[in-house]
Amino acid sequence: MAVGGDGTINEVVNGFFEEEQLIATDAELAVIAKGTGSDFSRSLNHAVPSGERRLIDVTKVRYTAIDGVRPSRYSINVTSFGIGGEVAARVNRPAKSFGGRMAYLAGMLRTALSYSGKLVTIELNNSQTIEEKILNVAAGNGQYQGAGMRVCPGAILDDGLLDVTVIRDISLRELATGLGQLYGGGIYSHPKVQAYRVNRLSAASKESVFVEIDGESVGKLPIEISILPKAIRVWMPRFPAD
Repeated sequence: MAVGGDGTINEVVNGFFEEEQLIATDAELAVIAKGTGSDFSRSLNHAVPSGERRLIDVTKVRYTAIDGVRPSRYSINVTSFGIGGEVAARVNRPAKSFGGRMAYLAGMLRTALSYSGKLVTIELNNSQTIEEKILNVAAGNGQYQGAGMRVCPGAILDDGLLDVTVIRDISLRELATGLGQLYGGGIYSHPKVQAYRVNRLSAASKESVFVEIDGESVGKLPIEISILPKAIRVWMPRFPAD
């Protein structure tokens, strides 16, 4: 049982797996949302009625740590790189005490003041290559990031696919005016946003591009992300009314 936010849930999920397999095949993950962001719980609450069990996907992420080693970690919600990785490093626990959404929004806008787009090479399904100057790339199993931003509004927890949202380099003004689309789920209609649905993604850059996994800053590019379909059984306990 994970009682907390996205970082807590991620830590618990990573205790379930070894070599892409459940350590105990009959283990289930119960989630009680008590975090500042609780973005995964938003997606789970929409997809799985309270009290019901459902097998959902997990992603495996191999990234580059700051010391250059290449560890792997499992993600149940969203992995992103670009400004998302920078913001995750900035938004610390004291800031989160003022409220998850305000902390992430303030952190993003503050970071955007000095952030410049990064030239990255992205390979999708080992077949399609994109070379683009980006603000952010989000690879989602869940829909939400940053305390309610719908970065991957088409993501489905159990479809065996990874929803990838590529936000090309945009100005601070464009970012500010597009916040309504970001929070409201209309991000795909923005002219500088591209969406893909894949089961594998890799990305690299000659620049330093930071990575976050389920809201936690972990390292930088290069990165490899793959989907593990219906890998874990998850549910949200139903509690009796007071």
